[in-house]
Amino acid sequence: MKKYMGYELGRVMILNLERDDLLLETIEQELRKIGIKNALLTSAIGSLQKVVLHRVVGTGREPEDEFVTLEKPMELASLQGVVLDGKAHFHMVVSDVEQSYTGHLEPGTRVLYLGEISLVELKDVSLCREKNENNISMIVEKEER
Repeated sequence: MKKYMGYELGRVMILNLERDDLLLETIEQELRKIGIKNALLTSAIGSLQKVVLHRVVGTGREPEDEFVTLEKPMELASLQGVVLDGKAHFHMVVSDVEQSYTGHLEPGTRVLYLGEISLVELKDVSLCREKNENNISMIVEKEER
């Protein structure tokens, strides 16, 4: 186990996404526009018309993922995660009228009616993700280049 500490929060960004906006791509684009590289996702609700996610389906040393695309009205019940070095790593819970789905948010997920997303900037961390020997993307301190 490794632990990383941050002590200073910065700007708060609240996004009001509209019909047909791409969820992940819009969040990352707006963070880039205002120069936020590291952030905590604090809240996310909305409705989706297309959900693209991947989820783990094996227990081997290296991850085995299944990619799922759902094209139907969905409620965004939960979205959580962090943005490190400009790259979002978010997990989600979505549901239709019959069942719920969970997994890692992927590009291509599209808003149906609205998406309300809030993030808070982490100002004093220098972290990123790097794949380890088992092909798992782990949080590491970013090497200054």
